Amino acid sequence: MSLLSVSDLTVGYGPVRALAGVNLELAEGTITAVLGANGAGKTTLLRTINGLLRPRSGSVRVAGQEISRLAVEDVVRLGVAHVPEGRGVITELTVAENLRLGGLWRRDPADLRAAMREVYALFEPLGQRREQPAATLSGGERQMLALGRALVSRPRLLMLDEPSLGLASRITIELMAVVRRLRADLGMTVLLVEQNARSALSIADRAVVLNVGRVVADETAAVLATNDTLRHTYLGF
Repeated sequence: MSLLSVSDLTVGYGPVRALAGVNLELAEGTITAVLGANGAGKTTLLRTINGLLRPRSGSVRVAGQEISRLAVEDVVRLGVAHVPEGRGVITELTVAENLRLGGLWRRDPADLRAAMREVYALFEPLGQRREQPAATLSGGERQMLALGRALVSRPRLLMLDEPSLGLASRITIELMAVVRRLRADLGMTVLLVEQNARSALSIADRAVVLNVGRVVADETAAVLATNDTLRHTYLGF
């Protein structure tokens, strides 16, 4: 069953068309990598699913419900969490305060505290630094915090935009292992936009390649990883 269904999605910035007739299906409990060069439309795709951008045409459905015209907060309440590029934590707030922001819409304080404990268990450095300002965290720890804040909402669909950007290889490996655990242990569905195609393909079930706003490949990750022509043309390795 598809948790996310994107049909004939077209999105533009003024006269510039960023996505052109994109189709995408995410089976529940899978990791799908969205790959491609800068400017391919990857971030635009996530921002449109999340409600930050309105499509010119097409459909976005989560569990069968059309969401392309919903407000961002309503998309979040349906179980969609978006971790944008750039580790956008609020540095003046503590780790705990940043995490609470991810659960502001929750009505049950006990449930919010339980969700935060789960994040601390998943990312031990955050538990050790919960009362420290986010400004004191390393780049890798800030990415953990950005991901943890999304997880506090207990999403059904987790969308990650370039989580490894600017991080050391060791931290990237750790983050990818966490994403794999979220799928394996919690059955979470993940849409992963990533410039590091090798890392993304190593954990993904399926991979979609975008080129100037169009889907040029939609294969299992294993098949795409062995397609030398496709990798050399669009992924640079």
